[in-house]
Amino acid sequence: MTVPRTMLQRSLTPKVVATGFTTAFLGDERTLREFVVGDFVVREMQSRGDNGALYLFNDSLDPLNVRQLRVGVNKDPELVRRFEPFCGRPICDIPDPFGCHASYSDHFEHALVDRLDRLGIHPIVIDVHRAYRLGHYAPYVATTLARYREIQDSIAHACDHYTLKNLYRVQCPQCSCIDATEISAASADAVAFTCGRCGLDTRQSTDTLRGKLSWKLDCAARWNLYGVEAETFSKAHLADKGTFSVAALVSKQFFGNHVPVTVKYGDLRMSQRLSGHLLEMLPPAMLKQLLTDRLTSDVELTTESVEHFASGYEVRPGLSYAAYVRRELPRDALRRVFSRDASTSWAADSVDALVAHANRYSEFYYQRRYELRWPDAATLEAETPATVEVARGAVERALQLRDSVASEAERKTMLKQHLEAIPSAPRVYPFLRKVFGQDHGASITTLLALLPREYLAAVLLILSCLAGTIQAQGGSFDEYDEDRRAA
Repeated sequence: MTVPRTMLQRSLTPKVVATGFTTAFLGDERTLREFVVGDFVVREMQSRGDNGALYLFNDSLDPLNVRQLRVGVNKDPELVRRFEPFCGRPICDIPDPFGCHASYSDHFEHALVDRLDRLGIHPIVIDVHRAYRLGHYAPYVATTLARYREIQDSIAHACDHYTLKNLYRVQCPQCSCIDATEISAASADAVAFTCGRCGLDTRQSTDTLRGKLSWKLDCAARWNLYGVEAETFSKAHLADKGTFSVAALVSKQFFGNHVPVTVKYGDLRMSQRLSGHLLEMLPPAMLKQLLTDRLTSDVELTTESVEHFASGYEVRPGLSYAAYVRRELPRDALRRVFSRDASTSWAADSVDALVAHANRYSEFYYQRRYELRWPDAATLEAETPATVEVARGAVERALQLRDSVASEAERKTMLKQHLEAIPSAPRVYPFLRKVFGQDHGASITTLLALLPREYLAAVLLILSCLAGTIQAQGGSFDEYDEDRRAA
C-alpha cells in the first residue's frame, strides 16, 4: 500500500514546543524550569507517536542592562567597568567579555546549551537576531509599521484601555542602543523616533531601519513564522494583559491567526544556599522530576525539601537516592576507580555519573566525600614497625583472597578471621583507616575486600618498603610524599 504524500508530510512535520531565553547571563537553576517543562511536553508528544521538537528562541536582540551584566561577569569589577558602556545595546552586538565567542550572546547561548545537554535536553536554537537579519520577520515588521495605530487601538479596546506604547523597538543609528528609543509616528515607508540615551530625534526609512518587535508582538510573529504548536508560560505571562493575551490578539487579527496551546508552569523559588548546587548534586532525571512533579504549582526549594525529595526518589528499584548516598556510595566510589577501560559500557558510565552526583550531594549535606586516597608520609612514619607489618600482612592476604575467592562476603569473613588470629591486630584498624584515608564509611574488612586490586597492590608495595620487607628504589618517604602530592 502506498501512503499518500499528504499523509506522509503531515506525520513527519514536527510539532514545535517553544521556549525562550535572553542570553544576557546564565543564572542558576531557577532559569531551568521552562526548558525542563518544554522537554517534558516534547517527550509526552513522542510517547504518543507525534514528532515533537523543542525550540529555544534566543532573544539576542534584547538590550543588556547593568544588573544582567553584573550577574554575567560574576560581579568582576574590572569587567563591569569595561562593559557598562555597552549597556542598552543588543546583546548580539556586544563583544564576549571572556573573549572565547563571537559575541556576548553567543557566549551565554553556548553555556546554556551545554547546561541543557547535561540534563539530556537538546533544543533547536533559533537566534532571533539572525532570523531578523535574514528577513524572516520582515512581513510581520512591515504589517506592524503599516498598521501601527490600528494595532495599538485594538489592544487598548480588548485589554481594558491597556496601551502598548512601543510595538517596535528601533535600534538607534547614532549610539546603537535599543532600550530607550520611542516611536512618535510610523508608516509603511518611514518611522519617526527619539533616543532617550543620546538625544537623537529623527525620521528613518523602513528600508534602513534596524530593531525588533516588542516582546508580545515578537511572540505572536514567531507562532506564525515557525508553526509553534505549544509554548511554555509562567503564570505572569498568562495573566490579563500579559504576554499571551496580547500576543494572541495580535496573531488573530493581524499576523495569521495561529495561536498555540499554552503549557503553564508555576514559579520556582530557591534558597540561596542551594543556588548553583542542584545541577551538581542531583542526577539529571531526578532534577527534571523535581521540577515537573507539580507542574502548575509554585515550588519552594529548600535544603529540607530537596532532602525530603531525595528520600522518596528511587535510583534503583527499592533504593532511594538518599539511601544510595548513605549505603551504596561509599562502596561504589571506592571500587570503580581503576576498573575502567576502552570497552566500558554505557551502564558503567551511568554508574560513574551517579557516583559523581552522589558524592557532591554527600559533601553538601554531610560534609563527606568518598574516593580513593593515597597514604601520606606522616601517617606511615608515625606508626610502629609491628603495626606496619600486621597491616602489610592484611593487605597481602586481601590480595591473595582477591585471586582465589570470588565472593566479597567470603573474603570479608576470611579477612576478619585472619586479623582476629593476630594478638596485635586491634592497633592495625585505625592505622589502616589512615593509610586508606577513610576516616568513616565501610569497615576495614569491607575496604580490604572491595578496594581495587591495583590500589591494594600499590599500598602493599609502600608498606613493604616501610616494613623493610623489600627495599625502596632510593628516596625517602618525604620524597614519596612530595611525589604523591604532585600526582
